[in-house]
Amino acid sequence: MTAARKYTTKIEIWQPTEVSDGYGGYTTTETMQKKVWAGVRTNGAGFKFQQFGLNDFKNPVIFFIRAKNNINFNEKTFIVYKGHRYEVKGFEDRDIENIEITLYCDAA
Repeated sequence: MTAARKYTTKIEIWQPTEVSDGYGGYTTTETMQKKVWAGVRTNGAGFKFQQFGLNDFKNPVIFFIRAKNNINFNEKTFIVYKGHRYEVKGFEDRDIENIEITLYCDAA
């Protein structure tokens, strides 16, 4: 069981989506999927990135969110935190019970 008090920061999860352009076609626009509470870790994030197999990063940040948010993460997903954009470089289910997801993010 995870303690709710470790999710102390509100983040926004964004993804590109296709919307109608009004002329019978589609255009891609970035839309916010959800605002969620998250835990944030920067201390030792570079080491965790390397353990996860990510070696190309500038400003690594690790976010922890609850898995119940029903968001399909992909390589185009990004996080907005304190007005800054962080690209999701990788994600993993933190435990077998699918309670928490770890997002490995880097400054855009």
